[in-house]
Amino acid sequence: MGRPLNFQQIQVFKTVMETGTTTKAAIALNTTQPSISRKLADLQQAAGLQLFELHHGRLRPTREGRHLYQSVRKHFEGLEKIETVVGILRKSGAGVLRIGSTPTLATGLLPKVIDRFMQRFPGTFINLQTEATPQLEEHLRQELVDIALTTGTMDTALFQCSTITRSRAVCIVPHEHELARLPSVELDMLQRFRLILLNDSDNIVIRMRELLAVGGYPEDVAVETNSSITICALVAAGVGIGVVNPYVANTFAGQFAIKDLNPPIPVEVLLAQSITMAPSMLTKAFSEMLGSS
Repeated sequence: MGRPLNFQQIQVFKTVMETGTTTKAAIALNTTQPSISRKLADLQQAAGLQLFELHHGRLRPTREGRHLYQSVRKHFEGLEKIETVVGILRKSGAGVLRIGSTPTLATGLLPKVIDRFMQRFPGTFINLQTEATPQLEEHLRQELVDIALTTGTMDTALFQCSTITRSRAVCIVPHEHELARLPSVELDMLQRFRLILLNDSDNIVIRMRELLAVGGYPEDVAVETNSSITICALVAAGVGIGVVNPYVANTFAGQFAIKDLNPPIPVEVLLAQSITMAPSMLTKAFSEMLGSS
């Protein structure tokens, strides 16, 4: 019965197969020819197989030797891949950062942060997926993204959530609109004009309806959409006025007037991560940059 093989024996066998002689193998492994011959003999004895035969003064691998070499080569290729991955991990965390974000934050908040991040980690590949909050939750649950960013709400029982920044919703109006001349806009003024708002499930709209209901001013929505970017485009075209988060509004600054709302409607940017998987070094670094943006 054969004995267990050790790494040095396998390494010698592989090198002899690739160089063709024990002398060349000794040079490649920075050792002596007798040491190579001894380890090769130990390998054959431990394996209980004849891996080489002497043919005209040269070693010639047997069929068993060739079969063993194919397996050994695959093993070493796997080790080389592992070493490559370890090098990437050591240098930059995981090499890939997968970000899930709502479209408005991907447009208004992330570009500058990603630019700073790429300057610090130039070899990183970033995968940025834009989805609505429910889809972001599903992606995070399936570990398809490393972090998710939203101005909506997420289940804190399923995800590790933190607020990275707080701001206020703004009113956006065409430049020629009468509200554009005011320093700020009172919420109860909105019911006098054509409104372009997000769907009822949006946090800004929910809070806006609550405030208007208390004041007895039911708003009249002319256009409803699921995209703040669409609201910005419609306001820029003069269709009406809208209420959006400041990140997307600032992206389109210059195309319309941006006004503070009174009373204010809070907007929080939530950073969500998996509670079952520890964050990589890249994820930690990106999260820190988001917090300081």
